[in-house]
Amino acid sequence: MVTSTTTRNLPAKVRPGGRDSAPVIRDHLRSEILNGHLQPGAEISQAQVAVDFGVSRGPVREAFRLLERDGLIDARVNHRARVAGLSVEELEHLYTLRVLNESLALSVSVPSFSAVELDQLDELGEQLRSPARGTFDFERWDQVHQRFHMLLLAHSGSRMLGSAAEWAAHTRRYRRAYVEDARGLPAGAAEHAVLARLCRDRDARQAARLLALHLSRAALTLIAHMAPTYEPVLLRAAIRQVAGPDERG
Repeated sequence: MVTSTTTRNLPAKVRPGGRDSAPVIRDHLRSEILNGHLQPGAEISQAQVAVDFGVSRGPVREAFRLLERDGLIDARVNHRARVAGLSVEELEHLYTLRVLNESLALSVSVPSFSAVELDQLDELGEQLRSPARGTFDFERWDQVHQRFHMLLLAHSGSRMLGSAAEWAAHTRRYRRAYVEDARGLPAGAAEHAVLARLCRDRDARQAARLLALHLSRAALTLIAHMAPTYEPVLLRAAIRQVAGPDERG
């Protein structure tokens, strides 16, 4: 049973009574959950977190409230909480949002990419397709992966970028579980280089279509892994909307 986060990069104790206490605690616990250091079902104690950060329970309760609003914990009346479990319904919802919105964001970004950004996409795409030799390091690969996908949306506006970063952070919990189980390079890794080439060709339509298919393949693979009999109706509708009526995903 996990009841503390003291073993992993705990920030310096926050200033007691400071207005930043709750956000600092929330951000730390959020990072621990999304990075897989606190596993689904792990128990978190308000009292222990308060001790860890050197604060009263007030900021901890507020941090727990924010995490529960984000769907990352299930709060309990006895001052404890559990990290929320992985849900195939949530996974489908997140990827539906990504398929529809990120394909749109890419289509408006393609005409505005600078030469420097196109070179960066080429470089990152190549790294994702052919990571360094040796044991596959998901952490290192995923850092490059996140940079690539956010760069694809670079000219879609700050609000879109913020939303996309949040969706990606939440789907990372699911991708981590699958990749660590599969112990290898994720399927579709080579598509990043193709996406970079389409951006260089200024082919916004095909780039958006491939991104939608790329994201949906990842989602369908995860869904099949989690719940083989689950039918992702919403996700398939999103795929058809972006990729065309003949694309079934």
